[in-house]
This record gives sequence, C-alpha cells and structure tokens, in this order.
Amino acid sequence: MLAGYVYGGGILAVVLAVVVVTLPPPATAAPVAECDPGVANTNVTGNSAFDRNLGLLAAALAANASAAGAPGFAVRTAGAAPDQVYALALCRGDVNASACRACVAAAFVDAKSVCPGGISLYEDACLIRFTGQSFMDFLRPDKWQVSQMTWIPSQASGIVKVPEVGWFNAAVAKILAALVEHAWATTTGNNSTTTIKYFATGEESFNPKIYGFAQCVPAMSPEQCKECLRSLHDNAKNVYMGNSLRWVGVYSVWCRLMYSVRPFYGGRATLQLSPPPPPAVETPGRKRVQQESLQAWLVQFWYFFAFVRFKRRTKAVEADHPLKKITRAQCMIFDLPTLQEATENFSENNKLGEGGFGSVYKGVLSDGQEVAVKKLLGTGGHGLDQLHNEVLLLAELQHKNLVRLHGFCLHQGETLLVYEYIKNGSLDNLLFGNFTSHSNISYFFTLLEEIPKVEHFVTLDINRGNALNWEQQYNIILGIAKGILYLHEDSSLRIIHRDLKSNNILLGEDMEPKIADFGLARLLGEGHTHTRTTRVVGTFGYMAPEYAIDGNVSTKIDIFSFGVLVLEIVTRRRNCNSDDHDLVNLLSDVWNCWTKGTVSQMIDQSLHGYSQSQALRCIHIALLCVQSDPNDRPQISSVIFMLTRENMELHPPAQPAFFFGGGSASSSPSFGQRSYVYDRCGFDNISVNGVTLTEPYPR
Repeated sequence: MLAGYVYGGGILAVVLAVVVVTLPPPATAAPVAECDPGVANTNVTGNSAFDRNLGLLAAALAANASAAGAPGFAVRTAGAAPDQVYALALCRGDVNASACRACVAAAFVDAKSVCPGGISLYEDACLIRFTGQSFMDFLRPDKWQVSQMTWIPSQASGIVKVPEVGWFNAAVAKILAALVEHAWATTTGNNSTTTIKYFATGEESFNPKIYGFAQCVPAMSPEQCKECLRSLHDNAKNVYMGNSLRWVGVYSVWCRLMYSVRPFYGGRATLQLSPPPPPAVETPGRKRVQQESLQAWLVQFWYFFAFVRFKRRTKAVEADHPLKKITRAQCMIFDLPTLQEATENFSENNKLGEGGFGSVYKGVLSDGQEVAVKKLLGTGGHGLDQLHNEVLLLAELQHKNLVRLHGFCLHQGETLLVYEYIKNGSLDNLLFGNFTSHSNISYFFTLLEEIPKVEHFVTLDINRGNALNWEQQYNIILGIAKGILYLHEDSSLRIIHRDLKSNNILLGEDMEPKIADFGLARLLGEGHTHTRTTRVVGTFGYMAPEYAIDGNVSTKIDIFSFGVLVLEIVTRRRNCNSDDHDLVNLLSDVWNCWTKGTVSQMIDQSLHGYSQSQALRCIHIALLCVQSDPNDRPQISSVIFMLTRENMELHPPAQPAFFFGGGSASSSPSFGQRSYVYDRCGFDNISVNGVTLTEPYPR
C-alpha cells in the first residue's frame, strides 16, 4: 500500500477563489495523489524527451476522454523507450464533456508539478495516471490479482450529527453495497457498439441523506470490476465503521467508491434507496432486560422531574454542579452565579486579556476544572434564540488546533463563552515577552504559580522575548494553517476568523497552537453579508486592506493575517511596534530586504542549514499571503501544500500591501520572474524553462 497525500492545484482554483465565501463546505475529498515508487524525485526537466511526450499525451487524453460518444475514458502512449510515457484518464460518469476535458487538463498540470516521473492522481471529477512503465497489462486475466491492487483511503476530518452511529454505519454499508453490485453490471450503448461504463450513483433517504457513487475503468471485465469495488468496500469499512464521518472515499486506478452526506454528482441518482430499519431487539431475553432497564429509567426520570419541579417552586440555589443542561456537542449552559463564583466576580486579578470581542478571565469551577471565560461585547441586540443556535453550532467545531468551547451563559442580554483553559498562554507572550500590562503581569504570575503542576512547561525569558526553538516555531506555523483550513474548508460551517493575531494563538501541550475567538464575528450579528460588513472588527496591522478600507469579507482576509503572523514568528518582530522610532512596518522591512537579496538578515542568525532554508521559505510564503490583491493570495490548502512540500517551486511575490518606502510595485527586481526551490543548504533561484502556469497554486 502506497501512502497517498492530499495536495491541490489547477486552473479551477482561480474560479474557486472568487466564490469561496458563497459556496457550502466541501462535500467530498480534496484531490489525492500517489507518486510511483522510485520515480517521485525523478529529475525530469521541461526539456526532456519524457516531458515532451507527456505534454503530447496530456493534450490527447483531454481531447479523447471528452470526445463525442466517448465514455469519459482514454488510454494512450507516446514516445519510445527509455522516454516512453503510458497514460490513462477517466472522468466521473456524470461529468459532461467540457468539464471532463478541463478536469483532465488541469490534473496533468498539477500532477507534473508534484511527481513528474509518474503518478496516480484523483480529482473530484476525474482521475489520471501516467508513468514510464506499461500498466494496462495488469488487467490481463493471467496477471489480474485484486490482492495486488493499491488503493488510498480518504475521509472527512469532521463528523455529522446522526440519530445513532451504528444505524448510520448500516445505512452507509447498504448504499455502498448496492452501488458496488449495480456499477459492475451497468452498461450503456447503441445498436452497433456497447460501451461499458461501470458507473452508478445512489441516494439514500437517511437523516441526513447519504449520497454515493461507484465507478470502474471501462477496460476491465465485469468480474474484475466487481472484485475491485468489493475490495474497496471492505477497506472502506475500516474507515467508516464506528464513526459518523461526513464523507469517506477509497480510490485506486481501477475503481473508485465514495459516500458523502452532501450531494457531489450531477443529475438524479441512478439508485434511490430507503434506509435500513433502526436497531431492533434481538432476543426475548434481551427484550425483557431492556424493558426492565426502561422501567428503571422511567422511574429515575420521574424522580428527576419531581426534583426539578421542586427546585423551581422553592427557587433554591443549585450548588452541586454548574451544568444546567447538556445539548448537542456536549455544550454546557452555565448560569451567571456559577461563572461569577469561578472568576471571583470577574476580578481584575483573574483577567487574562482583552480584545475586540471582549475580555477574558480565568475561572475555576466547583469541580476544580480550570476554564477561560470570555464576556462578549455588543450582543445585546442579537436575538437570544439565534445566538443560542449559533453557539451550539460553534461548539460542534472540534479540531486539535482550535480552542475548545465548553459552553456558554446567556443572562439579560449579556453573553459569556466558556473555553478550555490553555496554561502556556498566548503566542504573543512567548514571541515578544508581552508582560507590560496589568493583565499580562497577573497572567505571568499565575503561570509561575502553576509551574509545579505543569509537566511540559516552557520557561519564559522576558528579556529575550522568545523561548521557542525553530522546530517549535515551524510546527506552530503549520498548526495555525491547519486550524484555518478546518475553519475555511473542512468544518460544518464556513468560518472566517477576521481577527487572527498572535494574541489569539494559544499554545497547549508541546507548544501545539490553538486558534481562539473563531466564529465570534458570526455570533455578534453585525449586519454583514457574505461579501461586505457594516462593522469592521479586527486588529490593525493584521487586517487585509480590502477589509480595513472597504469592509469586504472573504477567506483571503484570514490569509493576509496568517502571512503577517508568519513574518512575526520568523523575524520575532511585531508588524507595528509603538516602541520603534521609525514609521516602517515589518512588511516594508521584509520587502526591502527581499528586493535587495538580504532577506536572510531578517531571520534568527543562529539558524543554519535546513532550519534557515525553512525560515526563508516561510518568509516567501508569507509574502505571497500579504499581497494587496486578494486574488493573488493563495488558498489555505495551497499554503499547507507549500509548507510541507519543500521541493515545490514558489513563484515570486509582488510588493505587499501597506508597503511604505520606495521601489517598484512589481515583483522583486533583483530576482525577476523566476521560481524558487529551497533546499537544505539555503535556496536556489531556478529558471529552467519558459513555461508559465495560469494558476501556480494547488487547490
């Protein structure tokens, strides 16, 4: 089994960047790639015979697969050994000819940038494979062995609310099994020829509805298609059983199988299925036990009901536990006296910080659990029912790089959110030694008191301002990016943070970054649409120009803030520092050094070799994120790809937003229009060919 990895790329990313805010969260997987063993790092240049043959095949397959009467499938070869190229393209059965052609063409562009020597690449609407070795012989009856087939599983990072996980799993198993059996027997054709399509879509009326599709390469025999899909289904069970994942897909070159709780294919499903019956009692003995358990539960319920009635009549103060109610996502509803007691009536000594959305206090509940309580500003005019629902939705957002929301309190128009308490404090404190304010001094001494309790405590050096090594800093950058990816693309809600800054990045165990204050702009109900807001909330220095000046809202404003954060982490300097006597901000300083070729002076001089190369690459990526035009900034999935693929070429940035100083607004004059690859010894300027890609960033 070869390890697949999520990547992105292609022409469609340009379109997606424009409409990203209006689209619903993705229903299916991001593109997945699997490099051929032994050729992933092949030195295939743009002038090689192999690359020229591949270019010919890319154009031919895109045309052939989308030709009139074609089954969305094409196989071709070009050239002669040792530079011969073998390739395959298959579009999803519901995709029209123009979409098929575009998908195949974009997939070849993306694949060449990832594994130029050979790859299997799975887009949402198509798959391609090219390599220097013949692979269609695998389908010969004397060579076909389903046990030797390679496959890649992929799954959603989030879960969906279902009545019962076991019932949901049974529904998923039903639709996938039906698709498998229907797909291998499906053919379409005319009077003269029969085109084997091996494609089926399905819809199951579960709650929520479940959609699925199955497809095989048309060159397979029906028996091979059946064996292939059944094998994928067996492997898919290892992923979806025991979970309520929003989607799961299993891919191979020869067949694909997938389900999702959101529709992802065009047209009406070929299979309309009813859900399986809910779990039933199996034996009379078991039924009797369950009836007795139900009776006991009913007795307990009536005792509880009577107790609650008694409490309401007497208006007694509840002192045994702060929990009043548990809703979905285990979101607790606290009463105000509980939080007042926990925070010592919101004492200034317990104040951890203050921001654009409100103040944060440390609290200790009656059971000893430490929490952080945020008092929101500006929620008085927001409907309580709507606010209640929004908080419940935010509580369902679970990711290791997000601060967990435990619960909330609504009291006479005042809203308080209760979060997990992060002992290591904020990134701002560790980067800049920000202990000048009363609240931060209080927080610092709170941390000092807790040193014996914390197993992995990071010693803070106030004078130096940064106790983080480069590996920790790089992991913080990557973790922040993954948290943003979850908010933008993988969560059940599409969340634009709007106030990403070092104060809102908290550091958990092992310096794992956690984004705080996500979704608060959504809670405050400021009268904004998906493109414009009537009230700008954020921190100057981190705000994108189109947001600060015009109030335009998109995911690209978070990308801008992330770029500023990365520059602050790498240089250990604030973007805007009131202690500086000059007016040049960090973006201007970095850009001036970039254009002069002296940007390495901006990073920690103690870094050498690979660490310095990573730091330089991070500066490059950050400059791409702080471009003036939001359309020039990459998507967050592209950023993660650039961070984790050190051999990926980066295009030169243009002058960033909020640049104060001389120079041209074009790309770096000293580096021109070249691309860059950073290696373990530093970075090399690479300009090996004149090929220009319409969209250099992966999706």
